[in-house]
Amino acid sequence: MKAKNSIAIAAFTALLFTGCGIKTSDYSVSAENVQTLKSYKNIKLGIKSFTAETENESTVLCRAAETIETPNDEAFEKYIENALRDELIIAGIYDKNADIKLSGHLKKIYASSMIGNAYWSFDIKVSSSNGKSFDIESKNEYGSAFLAYTACNNMGSSFAPSVKKLIKDIINHPRFNELISSK
Repeated sequence: MKAKNSIAIAAFTALLFTGCGIKTSDYSVSAENVQTLKSYKNIKLGIKSFTAETENESTVLCRAAETIETPNDEAFEKYIENALRDELIIAGIYDKNADIKLSGHLKKIYASSMIGNAYWSFDIKVSSSNGKSFDIESKNEYGSAFLAYTACNNMGSSFAPSVKKLIKDIINHPRFNELISSK
């Protein structure tokens, strides 16, 4: 009887704390970011490929139980690159042939699902074809949970909003004007 109870408890625990992987959502542009970008008058910007310290990484492990992955298995740096491009397009300032092109180098991406300390963080160097650049760290907190299944779902669903905040932090950075200046 004890053996059956132990097996049942182990099976229940395995179901409760493990899963098959969670896809983050596709990126959708931020009205706030678009408004900020529209405020830059008479500018056209392009995008160069983003790179990363850990190239082509598209997953993070949540609580050693779930894999959080980008929607199309694209690398994190590519997801951020595409998100910024989408923001520029909707703001009407994107031109793939523009003289000024922005790029980024993702130095570090980190996600935590701890109760009371759940967040995504990005450490990225943003550069311009004009030779200017700056480093930025962006952190976006979100609500977590005690159960791994819920906490990991929250982690996955908070990735796109965290990238929106990253882009907001980039385009509101005091040195962003330097990146988009042709002087």
